[in-house]
Amino acid sequence: MYHCSECGYKSIKWLGKCPMCDGWETFAQENEVKADTITIKSPPRLLKGIEENDARRITTGMSQLDRILGGGLVEGSVILVGGAPGVGKSTLLLEVCSKLSTIDKTLYVSAEESPEQISLRSKRLTDNDYSKVFISGEDQLENIFEYIKENNFKFVVIDSIQVVNLASSEGAKGSISQIRACADYLTKIAKTFGVVVLIVGHVTKDGAIAGPKLLEHIVDCVLYFEGEMLSNYRILRSIKNRFGPTGDIAVFEMKSSGLVELKEMTDIFLPHRESSFSGSCVVCTIEGLRPILIELQALASRANFGVPRRRSLGFDFNRFSLLIAIIEKRLRMSFSSEDVFLNVAGGIRINDPATDLGAIMAIISSLKDMDIAASTVFIAEVGLAGELRRVNNINLRLKEVERADFKNCIIPESNLKEVDKALKVNYQGYSSLNEVVKAFFK
Repeated sequence: MYHCSECGYKSIKWLGKCPMCDGWETFAQENEVKADTITIKSPPRLLKGIEENDARRITTGMSQLDRILGGGLVEGSVILVGGAPGVGKSTLLLEVCSKLSTIDKTLYVSAEESPEQISLRSKRLTDNDYSKVFISGEDQLENIFEYIKENNFKFVVIDSIQVVNLASSEGAKGSISQIRACADYLTKIAKTFGVVVLIVGHVTKDGAIAGPKLLEHIVDCVLYFEGEMLSNYRILRSIKNRFGPTGDIAVFEMKSSGLVELKEMTDIFLPHRESSFSGSCVVCTIEGLRPILIELQALASRANFGVPRRRSLGFDFNRFSLLIAIIEKRLRMSFSSEDVFLNVAGGIRINDPATDLGAIMAIISSLKDMDIAASTVFIAEVGLAGELRRVNNINLRLKEVERADFKNCIIPESNLKEVDKALKVNYQGYSSLNEVVKAFFK
């Protein structure tokens, strides 16, 4: 059979284009997988008879990680941690192992690196105790299964899914058939014995986890570990979670002694808080359930070539192009001879429509070379007609603005009736983009 690596569609012959997901060159041949030796016997139970504490939470000792997991680890869960090579996935999970080893027996399976290499890394991470962490360099899952049964390990880390293999499954390490079979095998171990399994997965050049898309459907939780190689900051983002909310983020700082959790992110995403300059604007975005104040920086300069350039970093490019079109049409400002660049300070990526107004104000500020007061935060979605549309979680955003000690906040007029009167921040409501521009650029 031929399987699509993106959606799992099956075909008896090779196809250039998948009829299900329209992916090109995604079909790979796979042989039939033999049945494994793990069997699950779970008699039916009445739904109303299942207690809430049947899925009790286990704290990892890292408050930010527990928060994006929905309160901690769940017994029998499988968590996939993806990220680019060298971003710090192994370091993160090694620190998690040191904290989990104080709760119950913990096994770290390093199929990529030797136990001696892991030992050297643990000695550099001086803020944690690794005396109770078991390490194994095994890459055969059948042998790992025997270790788990013999020693009753409660927590198991597999580093990584691309280099372990299952003897009952045909194919080389890292092949689609091996990755899917190994993930299914580890899931059965977790569900049968109540073991918490954390799996490391590498990502491709496109940013997706290497292997079939079905891999993300098998596991219970998918976390992406992101960060620039030249930056000390790392962002752990929840993409899928069967036991809690998704879309939330946790921020860590990479130091010589290991990863340090950051609870206050104002210094990261607001580097120029005390000063104002043209092209700079502060917005409030929501990541999961967490409001974050972020600085948007825009630069509009005379184009040196015939076709003006448009570039955005951390901001959706299609949305960015749409906002420029709104400015030209509704505000009668021409960008036909201007290069326009938009950057999200701190290296985070945002997709919240509530940052539209801030992006437009930053672009106009750079075009007119006029400063916007650094104490003002802009929260509004901009429609194609130039109207300011209502945003969600307005009180949650305003509380973050008040906590960060910002003086003023611009919000849509349609949000005024739901604002909590107990808030002390000075907020103003506008109905159109034209009104805001006239108020700040007279």
